[in-house]
Amino acid sequence: MRVIRTVRLRLVPVSSENAGQLWEMLQQPDLRAYQDLPNLGRNAFAELVGSRPRQLVPGGMGRFEWMVKRARSRDALGWVSLRIADREANAGEIGYSILREHRGRGIATEAVRALLGEAFEAAGLACVQAFCVPDNLASRRLLERLNFRSDGVLPHGATVSGRPVNVLIHRLERSSWVQSGKTMEMPASAYPA
Repeated sequence: MRVIRTVRLRLVPVSSENAGQLWEMLQQPDLRAYQDLPNLGRNAFAELVGSRPRQLVPGGMGRFEWMVKRARSRDALGWVSLRIADREANAGEIGYSILREHRGRGIATEAVRALLGEAFEAAGLACVQAFCVPDNLASRRLLERLNFRSDGVLPHGATVSGRPVNVLIHRLERSSWVQSGKTMEMPASAYPA
């Protein structure tokens, strides 16, 4: 996997060497409000990350994850992920989370836009899905901004805080991505400070 660069950000591949930094972020309690995060110790998490594929290529499968950082900083602001399952190798599922103190600045939108570019270009996917709980209004707005379309509800599609919850399914086709011009970088002046 490669480092993905945007106007303001660097998306740095998560590996066993830097998995501890992601593990630290995963311990933030507010991140568990809308998603089920792994409940592993630091070493077990690093081993899990080490078992993931290292190259994102057409036909590749597995979980690919990047830490979101400012262009010139070592501190992580959050992470984005792309999962490609063997049952539908031409489709992927994205995930994303930005730490509370960095929200509301367009960071998630910029990072997810870059991730979509990688999914459609490097992995050659035909479509990308995203799932979110109905109460996660910020995530739903982000997906709308990036031209995802609603694709129904998956009853009990996730477990959050130990209980099953319904999730909204969102879908973006490669053809819609290309036609919408979302493959182009936005100028730095388009982003909030």
